[in-house]
Amino acid sequence: MDNLEAKTQSPISRRTFLKAALAGAVLVSGGTVWKAIDQGVFSAGKGPAYEAWRDWDAAMDAAPHPMPLIRAAILAANAHNSQPWLFRVTDDTIDLYADISRNLGSMDPLLREMHISLGCAVENLTLAAQANGYKPEVILMSGEHEQIHVARIVLTPGEKQITELYQAIPFRHTDRSAFHSKKELPPSLYASLQEQIQEGDNVAFVWLQDEPLRTAMGEMIVRATEAIISDAEQSRDSHRWYRHDREVLHAMKDGTTLDATGSPVLTRAIGKLFPVSEATSNQYWLKSTRDTQVPTAGAFGGLLVQSRDRASLMRVGQVFQRMHLWAAANGWAIQPMNQPNERMDREQASKLTPHFREAMEKLIERPTWHQVFTFRIGYPANHAMPSPRRPAEEVLWKSITHN
Repeated sequence: MDNLEAKTQSPISRRTFLKAALAGAVLVSGGTVWKAIDQGVFSAGKGPAYEAWRDWDAAMDAAPHPMPLIRAAILAANAHNSQPWLFRVTDDTIDLYADISRNLGSMDPLLREMHISLGCAVENLTLAAQANGYKPEVILMSGEHEQIHVARIVLTPGEKQITELYQAIPFRHTDRSAFHSKKELPPSLYASLQEQIQEGDNVAFVWLQDEPLRTAMGEMIVRATEAIISDAEQSRDSHRWYRHDREVLHAMKDGTTLDATGSPVLTRAIGKLFPVSEATSNQYWLKSTRDTQVPTAGAFGGLLVQSRDRASLMRVGQVFQRMHLWAAANGWAIQPMNQPNERMDREQASKLTPHFREAMEKLIERPTWHQVFTFRIGYPANHAMPSPRRPAEEVLWKSITHN
C-alpha cells in the first residue's frame, strides 16, 4: 500500500503552483470567491460524493461480513460513472443485479457497456472476498440481457489473500489527461496485461502500438466522437450524466465531473463558475479526444469475445478491471475510449450503415471475434482525480423503493 501511495502522490510542480495561483487571483477578483467556494473550486475530490474512496476497507479487521466486499465493488470502473448495480447481501451469498434505470440509452442500446461495468464490479468484489477471508465462487447468470439478476457470488471460509490488485483498488482512477508521449513503452507491458486474462475467460486481447495501427485506431476514435456529438439523441444521453452543480453532484454521487476530465487546474477552476451547455461540453470532449488523449496514447488495447452474450461481456469487465488495477499498481495510466464501440452499437440498434463495425473489423482482422472494449495506456503525467461514488448502503436491493 505504501508503494502505491508513493506512486500516486508527487510534489506539486512550479508550473502547477503558478496556474493555481492565477486561478485563485481570478476567482477572488470580481466577488466570485463565494461562488467558487459554493461550486467546490477549492475542494476537488472532497465531500460526501467521494467518501466511498476513503472508507472502502474500514471494516477489514472486524469480524468477517460481506459488506466490506460491497464497498470494494462500488469502486469498480464503469461506463459514464453510471454505477448500474444493485446488491442483495446475506451472510454467505451476494447477488448482483443490473439497475436498468441507469442504462445509458442510445449510448448503450445493446447493454454492452452496462454488463462490462457489472463485470468490473464482480472482479473488485472477488478480490475483496479473498482479502477478507472468503473463498468466492462466481456464478455469472446466462440468459437475455434484459434479465436483471446477473451474478451470484457464493462465499465460503478461506485463507486471506491480500493481493497487489486488491491493494490497488482505491488508487485506480480513469486518467483523461495527457500522457507522457515521448517515452517508449517497454515490450514487457503487453505481456503483463495479457497475463491478467485467466483460463476460462475466453477473452482475446489486441495491442495497437506500432504504426500504422495506432494512428488508425486514434483516427477512428476521433471520428466516432464526432459522430456521437452530431447525433442529437446520443449527445443528449451522454450529457445527462454530466454533473456541473456541486449540490447535485453530492446528492447524486454519480456521473462525470469537470475534475475528472484531466483538464488543467485553471480550466477546471474557471469552468466550475459557469453553466456548461451540452454544445460546449461536446466541443470540449472532441478537442480533448483529438488534441490530447489520442496523440499522447502510448498504445491502444482492445478486448474481444466470440459471443456477445451477457456472461461473456461480464468476463470482459473482469479482465479489464484486472488490467486497470495492475496498471494502477505498477505506475501506468489507462483510459477507456469506447466511442467506436458506442457507434457500432448505435448503428446496429438503429439499423444504420455499419461504418464503424466495418472499420473495426478491417483494423483488427479477427473475423470470428467481436471487439467490444477499447482503451488507451501510457505513462501518467498527472495525478488522476477520483469520480463520485454512491456508498454501499445506497446500492443495496432493500434500499430501493419499488412502486
